[in-house]
Amino acid sequence: MRLSVPAILFCSIAGMTAANAQSATPLLGPPVGSPPPPAAGSAPSPILTQPQLAVQPFRAAPTPAAPQPPASIDQQKMQVYRSDLYNQQRALDRQGVSPGTDQYRQIQQQLNQMNGVPR
Repeated sequence: MRLSVPAILFCSIAGMTAANAQSATPLLGPPVGSPPPPAAGSAPSPILTQPQLAVQPFRAAPTPAAPQPPASIDQQKMQVYRSDLYNQQRALDRQGVSPGTDQYRQIQQQLNQMNGVPR
């Protein structure tokens, strides 16, 4: 009986080693190939296709247009009045007031008169 225990132990160890050797993956070396080519959709730099661009002096961007002077006080007042009329009209719309009411028609009439006035 003593002889069979070491033989069983030896066989089981040998079997585990063989199973481990079959499941182990071999180590791979680092890749040796060249880097992947550039994407097909990318275009080459304009400097590569037109070398004269590299020697041209830098041109500054054009200056933006001068800001327009602020509107006169009267124009500002008219704009505020017009926006106030629009706000009143929106408030009536939110309240569900019909466009046929006197208040709604008065606001609409004032807006129509203002549309003839230059902004």
